[in-house]
Amino acid sequence: MAWIRRVRTASGATAVQIAGYDGGRRKIVAQVGSAHTGAGLGILLERAREMLADPAQGSFDLGIEPVAPRARLVTREAAPALFDAGSPGETPAAAGPARVVPADSRVLFQVLDGVFGDLGFRRPGR
Repeated sequence: MAWIRRVRTASGATAVQIAGYDGGRRKIVAQVGSAHTGAGLGILLERAREMLADPAQGSFDLGIEPVAPRARLVTREAAPALFDAGSPGETPAAAGPARVVPADSRVLFQVLDGVFGDLGFRRPGR
């Protein structure tokens, strides 16, 4: 993560820098320039924003091509039980009221906890 930093210099100018973290320590990534006027400072700040908005910055190519899912039409031949109404004169059974079924997220939590543990993150108290 990088950010724009303004620093007052010994000559009274304002320096514009792009800073970031490297190994847990703050580091100056780029020195954009220094300005003595408000207009010059505005130009330098805009240039720093452009540098941070670089489309290549922060991209990570996973090598995965997105594939659109293909839908298949369900026909009477493919799923006869779905469309059968039963014998002539027979009334279909009612499905009944809808129910809310609770879902336990314990498995999801255990999986995510394992992944974060493998990445080196630990929960407090562990």
